Amino acid sequence: MKSHPLPFENRWTNGEHAWHWHWHCELERLGVSTVRIMFAEHETHRPAQHSVVYDVPSEFVRDWLAFHDRQKARRQRLRQLIFAAWAIATLVMAAAAFLRT
Repeated sequence: MKSHPLPFENRWTNGEHAWHWHWHCELERLGVSTVRIMFAEHETHRPAQHSVVYDVPSEFVRDWLAFHDRQKARRQRLRQLIFAAWAIATLVMAAAAFLRT
């Protein structure tokens, strides 16, 4: 199995484990919402069990979910910045049109 670099910092495997890319692809295939539900169920009912989703360790799942949470927050901040820039530009144009009359 070819090893690829992960798109996020993973404290657990530290890039040395051969299965980290396979785990990442499996979690991506399932999707964030499904993995989040499976992780919550695991933490609630089976916290002593090592794996959460198939053979993926809970530490890896926790890091993967944190990565997706950070990505979502980054996208939200970008949307807010774009909206603020649009609002400022609109206000400047309105003020310029008002002062012109």
